[in-house]
Amino acid sequence: MTFSPAEMVRRYELARGLMDERGLDALVLFGNSGVNRHNNVNPFWLSQYLDMHHCYLVVPRQGDATLYVGLANHVPNAREISDVPNVEWGGYDPGATVAARLRGLGAHIVGLVGVNATWGIGMPYAHYQHLSEFDTVDVTREFGALRLVKSEEEIDRLRGAAELSDLAILALQREAKPGRTEVELVAIVEDAYRRRGGQVRITFLRSMPMDAPNGCLPAQNPTTRALERGDVILTEFSASLDGYSGQVHRPVFVRADPTTEWQELFDVAKDAYDRVAAGMHAGSTEGDAIRNASVIGEHGLAIYDDLIHAYGTDYTPPLVDRSCVAYWTKGAPAPPPGRTIERDTAIVIQPNPITPDERMGIQLGALTVVRDDGAECLHGIPFEPLVAA
Repeated sequence: MTFSPAEMVRRYELARGLMDERGLDALVLFGNSGVNRHNNVNPFWLSQYLDMHHCYLVVPRQGDATLYVGLANHVPNAREISDVPNVEWGGYDPGATVAARLRGLGAHIVGLVGVNATWGIGMPYAHYQHLSEFDTVDVTREFGALRLVKSEEEIDRLRGAAELSDLAILALQREAKPGRTEVELVAIVEDAYRRRGGQVRITFLRSMPMDAPNGCLPAQNPTTRALERGDVILTEFSASLDGYSGQVHRPVFVRADPTTEWQELFDVAKDAYDRVAAGMHAGSTEGDAIRNASVIGEHGLAIYDDLIHAYGTDYTPPLVDRSCVAYWTKGAPAPPPGRTIERDTAIVIQPNPITPDERMGIQLGALTVVRDDGAECLHGIPFEPLVAA
């Protein structure tokens, strides 16, 4: 599945607009396989190719781009998938290969685009050393901003990814039977969308007895623990569709309705989600989202994960992280406005109310798209406790 020529023209116009603004002769975009290839998202956005190892994309201000694939035997596949005119192997010394290409272009000022600006993840140092002859400028953050607002083609693909992610939750609800282990459940839920052409992005879950909770978040590493009647399963599932991912969080209860304590926690999460979603319209701010979720603090609860974060082709920097809890305490100042949220931004809203001892929590959320009148949920799973019969 590829994007239309018009969509790719739009993207290259944005990239070259950044080059004009910063006076750059070329862009060098780096990606690696990372989390199921999604650390490749910056070069992927312009090449439509997710490398399984590492890659470089060299984009001159004028003329054709060149994609350098990580492994030689992956070049034929890359040429089939990517619409970049020049696709070659980057060699065992890809930094030298990229430098040679830049010299051939007559480039002097080069913009570098790494994986993620927030965590300072860029190209490997050994590769970067070859670029010392050029005047380099890190534009990772600026390039990431180009991807923040989604086109309608991107939103359509996100809808497809959300539908695949929903299949994972439905499979869990159907198959979460006493005796099943967490590792078995991971295989079951991923199979639900892999057979439909989806790719794995995130499959986090944690099972525990409702009356003996031992964690406030889904776990990244499944265990061989077998389910029991009366368990609760916390989830964070993301299926990808050709580089674009959904994200859904729902608790699943094993052959038992939620206890009063768990139902109350769910109700707080649902109230917070509804308030944040309703208030997240074009032109709203991070501060608005924090205020709208203050019901969590009013119940004496906190959060551990981000309240909201941007999403779509990768995990872009958190918009509102757990530091917002400080604004929910009695007598705390109002949160600052922070950044303004634009229309058609893909945002995961995921309130995660937890108890002060961090032994109990619920994560309830979904991928949304910001519209003029609030956030549109892209998932079809109802916002209610799901019981595995």
